[in-house]
Amino acid sequence: MGYWNDTDMSSRATTGTLISGLVIAGVGIILLLDQTGVINANMLFRFWPLAFCVAGAIRLGDSRRTVDQVWGGFLVCLGALLTLHEFGYIHFGLAQLWPLFLILAGVLLAWRANEVREGRGGVRLAGKNGNLGSVSIFGNIERNVDGKMTDNGELVAIFGGFKVNLARAEMEGDEAVIDAVAIFGGGEIIVPEWWRVSVEGVGVFGAYVDKTRHIPHADRPVKLLRIRGAAVFGGVEIKSY
Repeated sequence: MGYWNDTDMSSRATTGTLISGLVIAGVGIILLLDQTGVINANMLFRFWPLAFCVAGAIRLGDSRRTVDQVWGGFLVCLGALLTLHEFGYIHFGLAQLWPLFLILAGVLLAWRANEVREGRGGVRLAGKNGNLGSVSIFGNIERNVDGKMTDNGELVAIFGGFKVNLARAEMEGDEAVIDAVAIFGGGEIIVPEWWRVSVEGVGVFGAYVDKTRHIPHADRPVKLLRIRGAAVFGGVEIKSY
């Protein structure tokens, strides 16, 4: 059914937390040394594009699918190119490279369409709403889901947005995973309040915000939804309803 075991989930969460913690600590050390006159932080902060490399490395470390590996590799390469630009080795930066996001999105969209057609991609729903897999490019997608989730899925917003309401959805197993990626865009996911939610997304010049609350219902089994991905110059918000 596409679910991962507890060891896989724990390893993924630990990897993301470890790398994020090291990055935050590194920034703090740089600022401390700058404040004490040991180094010039302005020079070191020219390495800011390495944030893309970090996000890509987390993606690659957590990858279980080809799509994850492609996204991770793309972010690592983008970060490397932008770092070279900061130091004058190449003359094109983010202002020139942003169409690469569209190229990659188009390729992954075609890839994803083929997976869905072959029954290998998306959160399959036993209800009437089809697969929970949406890509928004320079646009917005809104979906109210009232089917039964039987697999994992993916939501992507590039210069666009998505809003998915799962408040009336059911989950066939005990756990499910949704990849939610926002690049120069935003997304909102609404989940039932009796579901437990583990938000494992990474913000790179963006935010991954968890506003959920877990209120158990005696007549409802406890389900776990893991939401992961990256918000790059964008934001993803998860709420309970």
